[in-house]
Amino acid sequence: MSLVSKTIGTILRERAEKTPDCPGIGYRDYLYSWKEMDEISDFLAVRYLELGIRKGSHAAIWSVNSPNWVFCFFALLKIGAAAVLVNTCYKENELEGILRDNDIEYLFHGYGCKSTVYEDLLKKIPVETLPYLKKIVPLEEDPANKWYQRAGFPLELSGREKKKLDERKAEVMPEDTACIMFTSGTTSRPKGVMLSHFSLVNNSAEIARQMRWSQKDKLCISVPLFHCFGITAGILCCIHSGAQAHLLKYYKTIDVLEQVQKYRCTVLNGVPTMFLAILHNQNRPQYDLSSLESGIIAGSPVLPVEYEEICRELGMKHLQVSYGQTEASPCIAISDYEDSLELKSHTSGRPIPDIEFAIQQSDATRNESVEGCRKDVCGRYAGICGEIVVRGYNVMQGYYKRPEETKAAVDPDGWLHTGDLGYVDENGCLHVTGRMKEMIIRSGENISPAEIENCIIEMPEVEEVKVIGIPAKVLQEEIAACIIPKNGAVIDEEKVRSYVKSRLSDYKVPKYVLTFQNFPINASGKVLSRELRVQAGEMINLKH
Repeated sequence: MSLVSKTIGTILRERAEKTPDCPGIGYRDYLYSWKEMDEISDFLAVRYLELGIRKGSHAAIWSVNSPNWVFCFFALLKIGAAAVLVNTCYKENELEGILRDNDIEYLFHGYGCKSTVYEDLLKKIPVETLPYLKKIVPLEEDPANKWYQRAGFPLELSGREKKKLDERKAEVMPEDTACIMFTSGTTSRPKGVMLSHFSLVNNSAEIARQMRWSQKDKLCISVPLFHCFGITAGILCCIHSGAQAHLLKYYKTIDVLEQVQKYRCTVLNGVPTMFLAILHNQNRPQYDLSSLESGIIAGSPVLPVEYEEICRELGMKHLQVSYGQTEASPCIAISDYEDSLELKSHTSGRPIPDIEFAIQQSDATRNESVEGCRKDVCGRYAGICGEIVVRGYNVMQGYYKRPEETKAAVDPDGWLHTGDLGYVDENGCLHVTGRMKEMIIRSGENISPAEIENCIIEMPEVEEVKVIGIPAKVLQEEIAACIIPKNGAVIDEEKVRSYVKSRLSDYKVPKYVLTFQNFPINASGKVLSRELRVQAGEMINLKH
């Protein structure tokens, strides 16, 4: 593969010119051709220019998956704005922090997510304290016809509008920031990952090539579009391959089953939790999933026995394992299309072309090695356990306005330090063995323990708190809040959960609330997380 220097707006236009009448995006009973996708986003781009959006403007999109989300995304990128992709589950405190920390000038929002109504939530935020915010725009403007339709726009742009739009498009460069997406890591505030058009275009092109997708494919997209997984391995891959994208507003097992059967979807991407939920759903035998052929499973580790069962039960011979992270656009490694199920079940694929990949030793891993590793497999530090590092076009531009965190993640030589541990075997396959940091991964969501700890410590009865991940069969990890109460205080489990739920997203609410007299610590006073997990696991087992 040779890297291409194009913007996302350019590849959309090229797709519309190549297959103008072929279906592009489907949602419920709506189906849009690639030509309609390009034209509607053009009209919206002109409308956004009239709002004052320009190249470099920060415009947030806060909505469940929908055609309007996609149209808004394309329109913003065509005129050079940075699309800031907001988690649909955020409560007012989290949203306010995103708007403030990332200099959001325009907020495009949907109606809501599940029981949360966004307009009601927005009323709780003192927008006058947000110095950059200029306008809040609902995506669903007409309740009678919620989704943009080509018939709702003029036959064509006026000469003046076309000239203005063409001028703005010409200003957008492949190296410009296309998106800001968020990752928690171990910090209490989500970090905005800046990704360029160049990195997203080329990473998605490589994924589509590796997966061998084409116009005959239909992708069921239930992963959220505010995740890099949904954008790169979903929408952008469809543009490259000409495949159809069928959107679900958010993941719900029964909806996925119905969508695959109704539209004869050939591709299903997701995190392990999604596939395990499908596997264990009692209604699954009632649905015809025989159209499924391939997909990507990524976002968190999956046990070999679970992976093999998923492939066997769903008939997905080409469910490819991939490893990556938002900071890498996101794909770093992916299984070869012809790899055996056994090989794929035990590895995270091979590093993709056009990037540099290495295993870097640290003091903690310097004496570790893996039997059978060849010393020349992947360049420097090959054949040993260590931190997975990557350098190349797919590495982020940095964390927005977080220079110290950026320096910690990307070293002076340009290597992105993933924080994950692993090794490469004699076949050149990557094995991810663990995480250097303590981030919790639950249902594919990266959850910051520090954020939950900072919330719980505000409770008057709490002296100390440590939040950890506890292994879980389907969700990968459950959240456990380990609390040392103040003298004489009693910790009420439900009160703690309610307190967190009122301030943070539901998926950050601890399943387990455990009371400790003290935490295991080392000589320097640092909490021994591994020992704490053992103690917490024993307490949970006694309770159940």
